Amino acid sequence: MASPASKVLVLITGANSGVGFELAHQLMQRPSYHILLGCRSREKGLAAVSTLQSRSPAGTGEFLHLDVTDDDTISAAESYIGTTFGKLDILVNNAAIATTDPSLSFRAALNLAFDTNATGPAALSIALAPLLEKSTHTPSPRIINVSSGVGSLARRLDPTGPMYRVSGIPYRASKTALSMITACHFVEFGPEVKVFAYDPGFTVSNLGPHNNVESGARSAEESVRPLVEVLDGKRDGEAGLLLHNTGVWPW
Repeated sequence: MASPASKVLVLITGANSGVGFELAHQLMQRPSYHILLGCRSREKGLAAVSTLQSRSPAGTGEFLHLDVTDDDTISAAESYIGTTFGKLDILVNNAAIATTDPSLSFRAALNLAFDTNATGPAALSIALAPLLEKSTHTPSPRIINVSSGVGSLARRLDPTGPMYRVSGIPYRASKTALSMITACHFVEFGPEVKVFAYDPGFTVSNLGPHNNVESGARSAEESVRPLVEVLDGKRDGEAGLLLHNTGVWPW
């Protein structure tokens, strides 16, 4: 059996549930892949790894303690990956929140959303970019920022579209910021490292109380399949943009 250090190394944040967990599940079907499940909660992260391993995957995976709002855990993750593997092939910035706590002031809700959904992914990408640059993986190393079409300015201002009256300024604004971070890192890290934003669509997850089948959310399995195509290099001509399962959202 190949050692984890010789495999395609993928770090997925927020990997204990929803899109992150399903992506880890699908990638662990590949014997040449080793998945780092980045999770804020040690208990939930270890449980997720245990569940995936119980399915007898062809690939391998492990828990990595990582809170994108905590620079100490980002530094520790960078140190561990560098020392243990010497490189990183794919980073999937998936961890996100949609603040629904009515006790939070607007300022607190906005700051919390930005810290988790924009600042955190940006800080992690900057910290891990040198390790991505050491990758020899084909296709080229990449960063995928899991985002949302609700962050599109054009869709927000289109009175004929479904996003016109969707509320939630903190979440929407944080995803708009993530689009700019994606564009900046596309320029700054490229062409060696490809950077994408990807909207998996309305998906069953722990993101909010309405992310369920009853509200029309798609299964995580269905939402993740097109994301895997981005990881596999099938949409490299659209790097630097906000992708969805069949196309590109306008900024």
